[in-house]
Amino acid sequence: MLFLALAVACSLAIAVVFKVAELRDLDRTALLTVNYLAAALLAVVLQGVEPAGPLTSGLVALGVGQGVLFIAGFWLFSLAIREAGIGLAAGVMRLSVVVPFLASWAIWSEAPTLWQVVGLVIAGVAFFLVAQPSAEPPGKLGPPDPGSSPGQALKDENTGPAGRPRRIVGLLALLFLTGGAVDINMKVFQEEFAGSGVPISTFLLFVFGVAFLVGAIAVGVTGLRTGRWPSAQAWVWGIGLGLVNYGSAEFLLRALEEIEGTVAFPANSVAIVLGAALLGRVVWKEPLSRANLAGLGLAAAALVLLAG
Repeated sequence: MLFLALAVACSLAIAVVFKVAELRDLDRTALLTVNYLAAALLAVVLQGVEPAGPLTSGLVALGVGQGVLFIAGFWLFSLAIREAGIGLAAGVMRLSVVVPFLASWAIWSEAPTLWQVVGLVIAGVAFFLVAQPSAEPPGKLGPPDPGSSPGQALKDENTGPAGRPRRIVGLLALLFLTGGAVDINMKVFQEEFAGSGVPISTFLLFVFGVAFLVGAIAVGVTGLRTGRWPSAQAWVWGIGLGLVNYGSAEFLLRALEEIEGTVAFPANSVAIVLGAALLGRVVWKEPLSRANLAGLGLAAAALVLLAG
């Protein structure tokens, strides 16, 4: 359980860094790119320059796909924290545990108990309650993201308060699906490759390396177009984010070596949901509607039931 506790701590640290970056109006694309550069370098330091273990086309494809999902998911997560608050964003992201839970059942025959099935139903209700935007925004949204296009910024401005709830629900839905896909790939690696001698650091090197390349291209295009490049603050916070990001992924993979996915994923999620909601409410005074509070309570109950 030690690795699971460390994974939770790193995941909460990720949410805190995103929140601080949002308050400082840092370019999220630059932040994510620096983050993945730091994480990839850490993977190299831990395993050496040459990837260890057998490299197959399946492993490379899984690593590349996971890298794209990682940066897309983190970008959505940072945007969701800005739009809906740290508590609701983390709540929806961790409710995505339903997706790998179903995959563990359907693909790897980790059959659920009756209570876990009840947990799945409650989790579905919880998602819709958590995804309901509160009456007031979680805080100052600040200027448009420097990494976004002028057209997107204008679109965001023109949606106004009336269009904001629909936009937030759609954003949280995308975050839900992306988070579930990331966890499924983690499970695929643990089941299909970890047992054949492939170190965790090899897989993560592919993941973080690809995510960095995707982000670097986006930063380069934006920099050439606008003349804006990553600031010193983006480098500092990005490096810190990369360290806890790597720790979150590695500790979760190590936890899966000792605990079944039907237990590890829900336990990890419930701790993050409650921890993030507490941080958002106590530290940043983020507003939560009655529906949000009910959804977070149901999410915690659902995740406990899913843990069996």
